[in-house]
Amino acid sequence: MSAQNTAPRGAAKRGGGYQRPTGVGGFEVFSWFFMRISGLILILLALYHLIWWNLIVGVEHLDSQVVIERWTNPLWRFFNVALITFALLHALNGARYSIEDYIRSPGARVVVKAIVYTLVLVTLAAGIFALLTFDPAVLMAGR
Repeated sequence: MSAQNTAPRGAAKRGGGYQRPTGVGGFEVFSWFFMRISGLILILLALYHLIWWNLIVGVEHLDSQVVIERWTNPLWRFFNVALITFALLHALNGARYSIEDYIRSPGARVVVKAIVYTLVLVTLAAGIFALLTFDPAVLMAGR
């Protein structure tokens, strides 16, 4: 494999992962930092989500009315948009690392990345669209 085909990321660490990439900047350094920051944010968002719904609200009290009341607050919508955005972009970056590690053919790598990027970005767009355009009043009018 020539030096042109290898990603300029840090050396592989024992037990998995990579060292912080060397160099002043670039996409790989940004990507390395993004994985750490988005992972931390995801842990906090997911823990808060689980604690809120399972311990504070309680699943036995969860019904459509609770969700509708929550949905009228724009901060909860922002929370859900942040959760889906960080989750999918974090997953996309991890998939990019795996594709670069395991698919050796440059042509196949481009095809697989294009498919994965398209699927993730379409899913992200659909998720954000649903989160931002959902109108609980429509559900209430049907009752």
